[in-house]
Amino acid sequence: MSPNEYCSRLRKAIGQFEDYGLTESIEFQEEIRAGKQIVIAVKLVLIDHSALIIREFIDAKYKIEKLRYAYQYHAQNGELIFRYDNAAHKPSLGYKEHKHLSNGEIIHAPLPDIFEILDEVLRYL
Repeated sequence: MSPNEYCSRLRKAIGQFEDYGLTESIEFQEEIRAGKQIVIAVKLVLIDHSALIIREFIDAKYKIEKLRYAYQYHAQNGELIFRYDNAAHKPSLGYKEHKHLSNGEIIHAPLPDIFEILDEVLRYL
């Protein structure tokens, strides 16, 4: 998949929320850099004023490889509902890909597909 195809797929997924009238606003920034690197920043504010923040740094030279990512969903008051990310923790978690839960727990969780993340967000609306 090319960088442009990847960005288009992500825009399509997020656009479904707009198509269904579930968004207050969408901010989508993408930068395709030399060497087929992609930087993406998205803020999706939903009708209940909760927000999904997406940050991705991707190497797409040979395949789509998410070097760094965070998908954070929080309530209107800023309380975390969930966050998927691959940031290093100290002390180490023993795994890279993980999910932060609203109760503060961190569990091992491979990154789901963007459509699965959006389905998860829908369950909270």
